[in-house]
Amino acid sequence: MNQLPRRSGLRIAALLVTGAAALTGCAGSSERRPPAPEATTQAPAGTADLVGAPMPADAPKAPPAVARDVVKTASMNVTVADPVEAADKAAVIAQDAGGRVDSRSDDAGSGTGRASTSMSLRVDAAKLDEALRELKALGTVDHAEVTTEDVTAQRVDLDARIKALQTSVDRLLAIMRDARDPDSLIKAEDALSARQADLDSLRAQREALGDRIAYSTVNVSFVAEKIGGPAPKQYQGFLGQIERGWDGLVSLAGASVLLVGLLLPWLGALVVAGGIGYGVVRLVRSRKS
Repeated sequence: MNQLPRRSGLRIAALLVTGAAALTGCAGSSERRPPAPEATTQAPAGTADLVGAPMPADAPKAPPAVARDVVKTASMNVTVADPVEAADKAAVIAQDAGGRVDSRSDDAGSGTGRASTSMSLRVDAAKLDEALRELKALGTVDHAEVTTEDVTAQRVDLDARIKALQTSVDRLLAIMRDARDPDSLIKAEDALSARQADLDSLRAQREALGDRIAYSTVNVSFVAEKIGGPAPKQYQGFLGQIERGWDGLVSLAGASVLLVGLLLPWLGALVVAGGIGYGVVRLVRSRKS
C-alpha cells in the first residue's frame, strides 16, 4: 500500500520536471527567433539599382525630332526722297542676300499723288534679318511686318506621297518588262502614265514649297516724301559738285545724241534735195553750152 503513494509522487515530480523543461525550451527558442520584418513601404531589393542602371542596348529609342520647315514673308512701307533710287538700292540688297527681284512697279506721281515704287523681292531665308535691316536704312519705315508659316506637315506629306508613287512607278515598270500579254502591257502603260503624271505634279509642288522655304518673300513699297514727282537730286560738298558736273556732261552728251537723231532725217532729205538741184543745174548748163 505504501508503494502506491510513492509512485504517484514520482509521477507528479516527473510531470513537473517535463513541464519546466518545455517552458525553458520555448523561452530559449523565442530568444533565438529573429525579429519579425517591419511593414515598410520600401521598394523591393534591387529596385534602386534598376532605377539608376543604364537602359539595355535593345531598349526602344525615341523617334528623331523632325526638322521644322518655316516660310517667312515680310512686308514694309518706307518713305524716301527718291523711290526710284531707293528701289535700285533695294535690288542690290536682294542680290547681295543671294536673292532676286520678282516684280517691280514704278509710279511717277502727279500733282495730287506722291511717286512710289513697289517691289517683290526674294532673299535667302538665312539672310532675311540682315536684308530687312538694310532696307529699313533706306528711309523712314512707316510699317514693317514679318509673318511665319510652319509647313513641316505639308513637306512631310509631299515627301511620303512622292516616295509611294515612285515605288508604284518602279513596280509598273517591272511589270511592263516581264509582261507577255498585250492586254496586260497596255493596262500597265495606262496605269504608268497616270502615276507618272501624279508624280510629276507632286514633284513640282515639292519644288515650289522648297523654294518658299529656302527664299523668303519681301514686299516693299517706297513712297516719296512730297506730292508730285520725285524730289530733285541733292548735290552737297565738293564731291557733290563733281558729281553734278559729271551728270551735266552725261546729260549734254545724251541731249546731243538725241539732237543728231532728230536732225538726221532732215539732213538726209537735204542731201537728196541738194543732189536733185545739182543735177538740174548741170543739165541746164549742158543744154546752154
